[in-house]
Amino acid sequence: MRDHPRHFGPLGRGQIGRWAMLAAVLVAVLGRADEPVWGHRGALGLTVSAGGEFLTVIAPTGQGDNGLRAPLELGGTLSLTDHTELLLAGRVAPPGPRPEWAAFAGIRNSRGDRVKTFFDLLLAATLSPVWTLGFRLGLGVQYELLPVMGAYAVAGVQGGFGAGLRLSFELLLGLQFRTYLFQ
Repeated sequence: MRDHPRHFGPLGRGQIGRWAMLAAVLVAVLGRADEPVWGHRGALGLTVSAGGEFLTVIAPTGQGDNGLRAPLELGGTLSLTDHTELLLAGRVAPPGPRPEWAAFAGIRNSRGDRVKTFFDLLLAATLSPVWTLGFRLGLGVQYELLPVMGAYAVAGVQGGFGAGLRLSFELLLGLQFRTYLFQ
């Protein structure tokens, strides 16, 4: 007795699987079409930046400092909405008589889709060359390279007082990497 293969019409057995897989992919893609591709809601991020800073510190103890620095900054972000993130960062800025060590905490608020403009409003604590407590304000632009990575430039000003008076102007270029695992 001869086995007759089942007849699937104009589609063979392998083609049905391919069409089913294509349909599943289309449903998945179209089902997410209403979600913003470039939004940061629910993201946990890592920022890495470097740049230049002009620093003036006046201290009565003679530990003042003036000049150019090359800050390196590492930070983390936690997105609260599509446009607002908590930002926590640490910085070291050589050269100089002593490297500058600082920490920042506050918010970054952005507007836009793939190209975002943003401002930073941060509390700044500088530990060296003299300790100061103050503010850091920044204005920048970020271009989303991928949904999980963006490149940014930010111009900022810092001010503070404590064991001395501090004022600096900076320009930083950086990358922000994001994960949506905790969304």
